Amino acid sequence: MKKIYIKCKRAVRFLFYRELNINEQNEINKYLHDENILKLFWKMSKADRQHSYEVFKRSKSKKNDMDLLVLSLLHDIGKSKIHANLFFRIFSELGLIKSKKSQYYIDHETIGLDLLKDNKIDKNIIEYYTNNLLKQKHNILEITDY
Repeated sequence: MKKIYIKCKRAVRFLFYRELNINEQNEINKYLHDENILKLFWKMSKADRQHSYEVFKRSKSKKNDMDLLVLSLLHDIGKSKIHANLFFRIFSELGLIKSKKSQYYIDHETIGLDLLKDNKIDKNIIEYYTNNLLKQKHNILEITDY
């Protein structure tokens, strides 16, 4: 039941996502100062960028760790390879759709790692992403990802 509540809450927020304002964009530029990382961030959908920025703000309020803040902005970059509407996202996460595309959506963190590697992102960022997002997602972003 909690899982459905969280999905519904995300769905409502998804409907109201907006473009990031200039101050938010400037703040993102301070943390994602590498041109390749910025390109990856801006390839995400408007909703995924806004969501990542919200996770960033919640992470920042809990801990001012540069690596964690970069990770919070990048945690959904893999979704930029999967063009999925709101209903597809919800139904995939609930396991109601079982297709190759839905599996890619579910595995977006792994796709994000591939994007980081393909775009020659700093090895330290790739290592932090691997060790903290892929191996310990629920310990790292769980409290800020909703």
